[in-house]
Amino acid sequence: MEHRAFSRILSEPRSVRWIWFVYLLLYAIAIPWYWPEGYIGPTLMGFPLWVAVTLSAIVGLACWTVFVIYFFWQTGEEEEA
Repeated sequence: MEHRAFSRILSEPRSVRWIWFVYLLLYAIAIPWYWPEGYIGPTLMGFPLWVAVTLSAIVGLACWTVFVIYFFWQTGEEEEA
């Protein structure tokens, strides 16, 4: 049985492939698997470079999610308003 809230959804972001590509890219940047083991490098605001890049990618993921929900998630309620 489908909830009635789901019946109002006109468009979902999960059907747009390039949105998923951006998510995969941001997750790949957020996970520090590509940094050499023990690498600290220069510091940004007191954090090692890999931590600053990871935190920036996480903030980017949050902003991307807000963007996707705001612009790509369309429900029937928006047309009535």
